[in-house]
Amino acid sequence: MKRGFTNVMRYCMDELLPLAIRDNYYFMYPFYRYWFGGSDLNAVMRFKEIIHSMSDDEFATFYETLKCRANIRPTDCSEASLKWVLDRIDLRQNGTLLDVGCGRGHCVEKFLGLGLDVTGCDVYAKPIVSSKANYVQGNVERLPFEDHSFDVVTCFHTLEHVRRLSTALSELKRVCQKRLFLIVPQQRFFRFTLDLHIHFFYSPVYFQSLVDCPRSECVQVGGDIVYCAYIDRDEISQSEPAKSQFEGN
Repeated sequence: MKRGFTNVMRYCMDELLPLAIRDNYYFMYPFYRYWFGGSDLNAVMRFKEIIHSMSDDEFATFYETLKCRANIRPTDCSEASLKWVLDRIDLRQNGTLLDVGCGRGHCVEKFLGLGLDVTGCDVYAKPIVSSKANYVQGNVERLPFEDHSFDVVTCFHTLEHVRRLSTALSELKRVCQKRLFLIVPQQRFFRFTLDLHIHFFYSPVYFQSLVDCPRSECVQVGGDIVYCAYIDRDEISQSEPAKSQFEGN
């Protein structure tokens, strides 16, 4: 099911229905049954209640075994939001890229097409699809990379699913050298949502304040909130005054 169609569905349900109906268990049950087919519907509908008691292994297994109609969609990003990111990657200054939460690899292939040295990272033991990109299993809350390892770091439609948002954001900034690109859905909180989100970002200004990088831009594009932080650690280090050899003596 294409992202544009699901955006229309979400708008009609979230904005046009009274809250007492929209967030009612019995009203939403048929939608869950259709959307999650062979999954454990009780666990899926109680997802927001049980997610924080899961271990890392249980969390990974839940997503690996989840049966959902969205699984056949190549990416959760809208084409407009992905284009916004691609237009801002300077190939003259950026050679390495880490895509965190790479999923089915749609965005990884886009980045490979630009000629970047791409590494994909997700919670699964093996990549969902084969690719020429490097693949490393990892959790966004505890990335298995050294500080400032990649010129560009991307993380699309992942932060709304993590349990410890501030930790995940710190990790993404830690491994990034120059540019950090984030995409999240623009959405209000509801108890029952077919996308199993834990965090909800209702405006670009709100999301920008959460990421908290001094130089950044954040706008709404195609139902998504898109974000770019201009980190440039090389520029920062060059602007720092040189320390005297006698300093501290």
